[in-house]
Amino acid sequence: MKQRAGIWARAFCVTLLVAAATGANCESLNAIYFGNSYLENSVPWFHPTLAKSAGHEMKVQAFLGPGWQIWMHVDTFDKNPERAKKPLIEGDWDAVVIQHFASHPLLNDHVTTRVFHTQEPWAAPRDVSDFASACVIIDTFLSKHPDRGRAFIYNSWPALTGAEEFRRRVQDETRKSFESQGLPREEVLKKVKERKPTLEEMIPLMKAFNFEAEWLAKYEPNRATPHESKHFHSRDYVWSLMELLKTKYPKLWAEKRLALIPIGDVFLALDKKMRAGEVPGIENVGFFSRDGGHVRAGLPRYTLAATCFAVMFRAHPKALDYSIYNDLANYTNENIKQLGFGGYVHQPDLGVLLEITPERAKIVNETVWEVVRSHPYTALQP
Repeated sequence: MKQRAGIWARAFCVTLLVAAATGANCESLNAIYFGNSYLENSVPWFHPTLAKSAGHEMKVQAFLGPGWQIWMHVDTFDKNPERAKKPLIEGDWDAVVIQHFASHPLLNDHVTTRVFHTQEPWAAPRDVSDFASACVIIDTFLSKHPDRGRAFIYNSWPALTGAEEFRRRVQDETRKSFESQGLPREEVLKKVKERKPTLEEMIPLMKAFNFEAEWLAKYEPNRATPHESKHFHSRDYVWSLMELLKTKYPKLWAEKRLALIPIGDVFLALDKKMRAGEVPGIENVGFFSRDGGHVRAGLPRYTLAATCFAVMFRAHPKALDYSIYNDLANYTNENIKQLGFGGYVHQPDLGVLLEITPERAKIVNETVWEVVRSHPYTALQP
């Protein structure tokens, strides 16, 4: 999915608190998240419930904006410090989670004088790269929690090949259809925005998707035209980001307080098992996709959350109760509000729920732990 630049949108703030679980192995973790819909796909307001099912206590506050890149969150620190900067500084947080999502900015050393999509001039030139922007958030966080604060990078993943072009074609056909009916322009635009390809329409793209090729492709920065850079949702990109952060924060790294939540590498491991016929009813990881970028409700979103849990709690996710992810009704905003969570999920991104069966959950949990416990950037290795 390409970044939906051009329109600033309100960010969604989710604050959740699950009562402490009892028991000798109970661990408490308060985390503040910064990201966009890719992080939202993990359903942050389910994380405390998931953690509680494994005997842990968790508090989460999530700042999410549609298509937002890290620099956009940093920009609000100056323009509206009450929104996210104040909670980041004043909250009693153990960890900060930052989702990377480069498309306009480069990995590092990307100094600009104007905002990309509005061409509004900055007060002073600034480095909007993912590395520099992540450092601003981490530094702000560590200014309050220098000795115990942990920083996690949650990585995005590559979109289905051809999905963006297919989506545009579908929306163009939708626009022409509604325009021919004489509907007002505003209503046409709303319907076009909401029109997403159906599961049946996506299946050919899912079957043809070569996740391994996309994930293992080398990042190709284009410094002359940054938004034309290639493979910024790749292992090469996010591992390079982690190397930069290791160099910037040697103490944090040495103390195992800096880590990657390796979604892409978990997807790769699952993709290999799916292609080998080890995951019942799923041909490849392309079938996780809703629209090319976002992932479906059910097993895909649980996979994201289980990976977060494994890294953040440094534990095998086998004890997690996945049932909250297995009922589409739980994802409705009405239900979330009734539960008092105050969250938001973009309903068109849910798609057809991919069922979590005990066998599928076991494979996902084992795969997550296989990847996480041996990964070079999860801070779990001795």
